[in-house]
Amino acid sequence: MSSAIGAVLLTVSLATGVGASGKDAVPRSIIEAGLKKAQCTLPPRKAEVVGTEKLSAHLRIVEVSCWKTADNEGSILFAVPVERKELAQLVGVDRWRAGKVEHGYSVASPGYEAKTKTLSSTYKADGAGDCGTIQEMKWTGWHFELLNVWRKDKCDGEAFEWDSRDRWQVYPQQAAQPEPDEPVPSGSIQAAR
Repeated sequence: MSSAIGAVLLTVSLATGVGASGKDAVPRSIIEAGLKKAQCTLPPRKAEVVGTEKLSAHLRIVEVSCWKTADNEGSILFAVPVERKELAQLVGVDRWRAGKVEHGYSVASPGYEAKTKTLSSTYKADGAGDCGTIQEMKWTGWHFELLNVWRKDKCDGEAFEWDSRDRWQVYPQQAAQPEPDEPVPSGSIQAAR
């Protein structure tokens, strides 16, 4: 599978849900309060609804632009009751920072898979996209909890995309596997199989 197709399948953009009602999906005063709380760098007048998606039968997730750099864009998310948008709330997200899980609000290049209620985030450390961080989070009913993180620090021209990320997993840490021709110690669990 090509990396472009894999990325599309795994990170369905929230932008597909923007329609006539998308622009007024969250009251402006709530958006502005969310931008402030999340410490977004876009001026409130430039922040806009990027997309909406169904989170449950009675709740929608609304993506609003928050920050922008030369290589990346970030957003904040709101959980919005379908019939009561005035009750919209800024959604918290767990994220990987400096080797640990932290609570925050903004997400780099988010994609949402409605079927699994999984949010993805891709941050490119350079314009080529051959290094950076990919994160995957799951909706808990209150916030997005961090499931997996892959990080590639070396910008070496080798692809770092959804279909090539496995060997760079940093969270949760995977147990080291012996090389195929490396002997398995006799007292190990693998030797007992």
